[in-house]
Order: sequence, then C-alpha cells, then structure tokens
Amino acid sequence: MSNPMIQIGDVVRPMTDEEYAEWVKTGQEMSTPTVEQVESARLNQYEHYSDPIFFKWQRGDATEAEWREAVAKVKADNPYPPAP
Repeated sequence: MSNPMIQIGDVVRPMTDEEYAEWVKTGQEMSTPTVEQVESARLNQYEHYSDPIFFKWQRGDATEAEWREAVAKVKADNPYPPAP
C-alpha cells in the first residue's frame, strides 16, 4: 500500500516515507483530497510538467511516448479519491 496523500499548495502527492513516519509519530489527521483539489493539482502539473513535453513532441524534440509518460505520471501522482 502506498503512503497517504498530502496537499501542499495546489499539489497533491503521496507523502514521502519521512513525511509518513512523522505523520504516524505525531498522530496527525490526514484528509482525503476532494475531486476538485485533485483536478486543480492535475491542471497545475499538466501546465508545468507535461504540456511543455507535448509542445516539444510537436516540434520533433521529444517523442509521443515521453509526453504520454509525463501525463501518466501526473495522473499517478494525483489519484482521485475513492468513490463514496
């Protein structure tokens, strides 16, 4: 099982092992991000991470596979919360 998610600004990502250990040690509550928070984080990361690779692909400076990999990473780093 992966570590719980943490939100820092607009970015929602899994906690690092160190963050998780500190969270467990202090007994902090962790809230599940909302769909809106996940979508906002994804949009931010697409704009800053995968979109530039898309435009490089369009110019021939990157591959479609590199762009698709970047998009998949954004989705993996920002999963939607479980359905209620």
